Amino acid sequence: MSHPNPLVQAVIDAAQVDRGDGFCEELREALNALPSSDDFKAARQQVAEHIPLLESAIGAGSLAVWLGAGVEQGANPEPTALPLIDALLRWCRTIETAPEDSEADDPEVDEDVLRGMERIGQGLVAHLSRTESVRQQLAARQEVVAEFERVAHLSVGVHWVMELLRKCSGELLVIHVPSHKAVRVTYANLSNCFHLFTLLQHELAGVIPGAKLAPADVIATATGKAQEMVSDQSLWHFGRGDVPEANVAASVWGEATPASIPEINGVQVLLLWPSILGSRSWDGGFFGSILESNPPSVRVVAELTSEAVNEWWQRLKLPDASIEQKKPWWKFW
Repeated sequence: MSHPNPLVQAVIDAAQVDRGDGFCEELREALNALPSSDDFKAARQQVAEHIPLLESAIGAGSLAVWLGAGVEQGANPEPTALPLIDALLRWCRTIETAPEDSEADDPEVDEDVLRGMERIGQGLVAHLSRTESVRQQLAARQEVVAEFERVAHLSVGVHWVMELLRKCSGELLVIHVPSHKAVRVTYANLSNCFHLFTLLQHELAGVIPGAKLAPADVIATATGKAQEMVSDQSLWHFGRGDVPEANVAASVWGEATPASIPEINGVQVLLLWPSILGSRSWDGGFFGSILESNPPSVRVVAELTSEAVNEWWQRLKLPDASIEQKKPWWKFW
């Protein structure tokens, strides 16, 4: 770690004594003076590197918010994201929790520590939401994620970070078996498959037979534009692409992450069958906490040609709906 220049040292010293709800006057003045540094980019990096070393959680959080604001204004998030991860981890380790198999309550946590961790989480989310590579690096650090999970129920800042890590994005091939139609879909920042189902059914309106627009309050809640007590229900049975018939054992479960949908030839495939158990339903609680910087979405990007659909039909060994059969090709088991 490089030795800080006087302007950076003034910021660090002020952060060490920062307390309360807002930035203290000394820290505000030190941060306002920092842009006059000969190399503001280097000074900013020096500030970031000292955040995990601060003895004031409030001060660490204030500097994390300052860095996050810079990222929102266009600063590169990658160099300063890792120090914020280390800072949040450092303060997580100061929190005691009751053993998982214990009925005892968690010990009380110092309010300044929780307030500081909230600010660190706020600044870290601003970073992680803008850099996929660092987000993946963090997700791969299992010991860090486990520590964050341990205290997420006590710290709203850690909870925000975990919600961001749990979000899932990808691409999907959706095949409506009865109509012999298929579309390619992208999805982003989804909490679980119930979240996917709601936005997908809405997006397929006018594209796939039987699809219809969801009520406005449902979509507003599912996309983070409102917070309402809502519920939704399935229009189809959602099946795995690696099983060429509709049955409960091959369901795509709503509680699971969209990443659990199996891939065939490197493509996630979701099959839409007629309902086999009546309509499944779920409430808006499954949409999770939605971050403004990473709103959830589902988009149809292309409808497959008849030739492409036929190729997938053969690859997946799907039934020929045009041939009358003694038993329906969708079945309970």
